[in-house]
Amino acid sequence: MASPCNKLKVHIIRAEGLQHMNRFTGDHPYVTCQIQRADGNVETKADTKPISAGDTLNPIWDEILELESWQPGEALEFIVYDKGILGFKTEGKAILPSEFFHRHGFQGMIAIIGSPDARIGIDVQVVGAQDGEATPEQAKGGEGVVVPQRLGVSILQAHGLNQMNNFTGDNPYVKCEVKHLDPAAEVTQVETKAVAEGDTLNPFWGETHNIDPWCEGESLEFTVYDKGLVASKTEGTAVLPSDLFFPQGFSGMVAISGLPHALLHVIVRPLGPLVASGETAVDPDASSKKKKKKLKVGKKSKQCC
Repeated sequence: MASPCNKLKVHIIRAEGLQHMNRFTGDHPYVTCQIQRADGNVETKADTKPISAGDTLNPIWDEILELESWQPGEALEFIVYDKGILGFKTEGKAILPSEFFHRHGFQGMIAIIGSPDARIGIDVQVVGAQDGEATPEQAKGGEGVVVPQRLGVSILQAHGLNQMNNFTGDNPYVKCEVKHLDPAAEVTQVETKAVAEGDTLNPFWGETHNIDPWCEGESLEFTVYDKGLVASKTEGTAVLPSDLFFPQGFSGMVAISGLPHALLHVIVRPLGPLVASGETAVDPDASSKKKKKKLKVGKKSKQCC
């Protein structure tokens, strides 16, 4: 059976840190939001009006766009343009994967690729309830039962890393681990690929991973490593507490401890309870029966940006 089509309401709020593109006519930034189809085609898109007054490097559009015929699994692409007399120039683009707004919507800032330090603030909602989704009451589970959840974690970019390998060059990568409250629980973590080209002190990964199981109250630990010929060196660690991303999600920079002024840009979205897909909830008393730690690596889903 074919997947149902839905309508999206996309609130383009504002952008920060755009570049000066037109020195003679002045900047006139606007945004195109389009649906990325599974076959690579773009059939549905909508534009904001250009901003020509005020702070055009930090423009405020505050426009709501409606996109028809969206299906779960299709990402949204936001392209920021600057309108000129004869045409337009591209500032950069940002991509929001489907899993970050499908069930619970999304509101936050995402990085604009191609424009250093630029971000765009958006709010995306799917119009109408989706079949098979769990309600907030179902997500909480019954009394005394811990309901494991799945998280979508996008590891976008780091800023201000140190040079670790003078001979082989730097190859930074990131591990994200769920810090389980139960010390006997299996280790749950995902890992990005190492970046070996470009600006490796400000590396861009742009990877999205699904990670589970995660339970409310458990923080996420991001460790930045530099891959060498024999072993990896630790750049630093960033910790994101549970209350910063659950239930509303998180998009922003977190400080990397051990590295002055270093930041890691991540997006974390709760994707719903595992019981929604037929998996069973966890009995808190059952965890005491586990004796060994096993490594469980989450599956990479797709590129984010």
